[in-house]
Amino acid sequence: MASVEEGVSVVTVGRTTPVPAGQNNSANSLPVVVASDQTPIPILDNLSAPSQVRDDLLGIPRVQTPLAIFDDTNLIDVDPNIWAISEQTTAGAKVTQVNHLLNQSAAECRLKVAAANGNVASLVTKQAWPYQTGRITSASFGAALSTDTSAIIEYGMFDASDGYFIRVVGTSLFYVRRTSSGERPSDHLHGYTAQGTNPTTFTVDAAVLTAQPTRTDLGTIYKIISSSPNVMEEIVPRQYWNGDKMVGENGAALVGAAQASSIHELSLTNLCMARIEYGWYGGTGSRLLFYVPEDANLGGVTAKNARWVIAHNLNCSDRIPFPSLGNPTLPMQFRVEKSGTLSADAYIRKYGAQISIDGGDAEKLSIFSQDGSKVTGIGTTTLKPLLAIRIKELITNNQGESKRCLLRAFPLLMSMVSSHRAQFLLVKNPTTMTDSSSAAVTTFTSSGTLSAIEFNSPDSSSNAIAGFTGGEQLASFFTGDADATTESLTDIFSYARQYLTREATAASGTAGDVLVIAARSIEQASNTCKASLTWGQR
Repeated sequence: MASVEEGVSVVTVGRTTPVPAGQNNSANSLPVVVASDQTPIPILDNLSAPSQVRDDLLGIPRVQTPLAIFDDTNLIDVDPNIWAISEQTTAGAKVTQVNHLLNQSAAECRLKVAAANGNVASLVTKQAWPYQTGRITSASFGAALSTDTSAIIEYGMFDASDGYFIRVVGTSLFYVRRTSSGERPSDHLHGYTAQGTNPTTFTVDAAVLTAQPTRTDLGTIYKIISSSPNVMEEIVPRQYWNGDKMVGENGAALVGAAQASSIHELSLTNLCMARIEYGWYGGTGSRLLFYVPEDANLGGVTAKNARWVIAHNLNCSDRIPFPSLGNPTLPMQFRVEKSGTLSADAYIRKYGAQISIDGGDAEKLSIFSQDGSKVTGIGTTTLKPLLAIRIKELITNNQGESKRCLLRAFPLLMSMVSSHRAQFLLVKNPTTMTDSSSAAVTTFTSSGTLSAIEFNSPDSSSNAIAGFTGGEQLASFFTGDADATTESLTDIFSYARQYLTREATAASGTAGDVLVIAARSIEQASNTCKASLTWGQR
């Protein structure tokens, strides 16, 4: 064979110089190059633990960097800027509570025994997290909860109209798809009418399967929500999950049948990490995973390596004549609701939570801009507003159709000019905004048909902003005498920092975040200033 040369050493490889089999150290090893006209050598890695998240929901290998859009741990408190809290009070006492558990760094939704049926304790992110086309959103969270048949515990990515989430009633588990797309239980009859032609609830039982043996959704319940006849739920009980039912060796007791392939018995009361992955495209679907502390690996040897395990795949593509969700931009939510007589307080505790988008893009934004008015007579004490922008409640398209605004706006550039030295400030969500007659500023003008932003400035034709109080100061910039400058705001506003949006739980008639650009003079008693803002939205 040909010689292999490295440096000054030449080693002849052949029958007289055998290469020992097996792995060796570098001093006794030779580099190997596979000839370009030969087929690749298959490599089997026997040391890596099996994983069920190597591919995303669309079957694409996870080789892209995920875009982290949200992460939260309650180390100090439940952040009121992130979470909307729902508590209820009866006779001066809280019957539902949201507590911070300092020693556990946890947020707890607690349902008291004295609560009335229908009372709810909940935590909902104020932001609904955006879907990106062709990408998979992955939400994971650590949670521990109580089990009581008189408490309905739900957690996942959902709101009152759409989403995917886990429902726990006592020791019964369900995976739920909620949709406002117009889908109804009758869309799943496929000609079966023994349960009615337009039922509010349709259960795929044994009789349905006998009549339609090719169905794959045995046990699934399609149900209209009683409080919202336009919203349907697809409810899959644990015994009909198509992955690992998480019953260990107790399948007969937990779901009525043994499951030899189940590797772990899920404990609801212990802290357990769950993961919900979902896409849209109109009809992608979702899957539910749990992070379990053991796996069978290497020919049946228990490796004791924790890993994500798929519990259920919910495929919607080419299965229904409706999109899987009416709205794929969803908040994260944890809630507990009383449905009967409690034997003890019921609760769910939230620990770490995270949302990412596989291969997501933070740079794709629609760009808009707005000028503020030129304001004269600015003194050294009072902040004078130059421009106020606000997230709309509704966006009305070119056909005159309106939809709840779910977009986020990220200020990108601010341009400023002053006749003398001046300070410019960005103030978010002022406590009050008033016009020159001290009336509250409520009139804003849309900055564009598909823009998420509406504006008000001191030269607006009516209800023009003249002053404000309070709010959160986000940034401060300075200009010199007869000076102009443009500052980048991307170090302040981003997916994981500040942004402008409308709360997912905001009441009807309520707009979103407000950002005010204001100025005051440094030394001159009378200054003239002007500013403009450029933002991106998605």
